[in-house]
Amino acid sequence: MLAMLAIDPDQLGEALENIILNAIQAMPEGGQLVIKSEVPGPKWVDVSFTDTGAGIPEENMRKLFEPLFTTRAKGIGLGLAITKTVLEEYGGTIKVQSEVSKGSTVTARLPIGGESQHRQD
Repeated sequence: MLAMLAIDPDQLGEALENIILNAIQAMPEGGQLVIKSEVPGPKWVDVSFTDTGAGIPEENMRKLFEPLFTTRAKGIGLGLAITKTVLEEYGGTIKVQSEVSKGSTVTARLPIGGESQHRQD
């Protein structure tokens, strides 16, 4: 069964693309990226992205969603900040679990069905 999401597909695409790009960049020597979706309850769909990259040190976990935070020489630090903003605008969430030298899992939780909760300010 496919879950119906009330979210702008372009914004969702950008948000998920940011997560995928971060995972790829965390594996400069190659690795594995596994993308899974599940419906943990009647109102939510979770999309998780698990990579076998470098992992995120504990001191950086608190800063992940801050605008302009990056550990990359050529990064600008907006990807995850934008992703979090987009998901939250539609009533969703994002969480990160990581272990240094083993990889990370980023999970986007999105509301199923109903009217879009996107604010038109």
